[in-house]
Amino acid sequence: MKLSLQKLTVGIVLRVVHAALVELYKLDSRVKEEFDRMPEGLSYALQTGYNAPQLFVQWKDGKLSRLAALDKPVCALRLKSTGISFRMFTGQMGLAQAYAQHAFSMQGEIADVMRLARLVNLVEGYLFPKFITKHILTDIPSLQVNPLRVYGRIFCGFLTGRYN
Repeated sequence: MKLSLQKLTVGIVLRVVHAALVELYKLDSRVKEEFDRMPEGLSYALQTGYNAPQLFVQWKDGKLSRLAALDKPVCALRLKSTGISFRMFTGQMGLAQAYAQHAFSMQGEIADVMRLARLVNLVEGYLFPKFITKHILTDIPSLQVNPLRVYGRIFCGFLTGRYN
């Protein structure tokens, strides 16, 4: 039961992370800059443990599209267990702490994988309140827009089916 709830939570958070990246491309100049430097067709996989939710995305035609699956992603960030993924996605552990604990592995060019890590840190800065980000991020990013605006756009995007 506990593992099922963790997987459900991780799956929901992965959908919100994708939506936040889509919206922050329009709202935050640092996110836009990171995406604009990406090679066309670059694909990422964010895997969260064995038989657990995954996020597959591709940067193509100026959009970050969510894909059902990828045979061979160019870049992959693989978290070693659903429990670790749950801790990261609920603000109990940051990417730097997970790195220090060897809680994930990477595939692909280090520069491209680090771009994903920078983007995830920016997303965490918007999605988590400051009292959580100060514990999970080594460098708290300044926010260019109000997080409530980001949440509102994400909510409207889900209602309109913008992320499907």
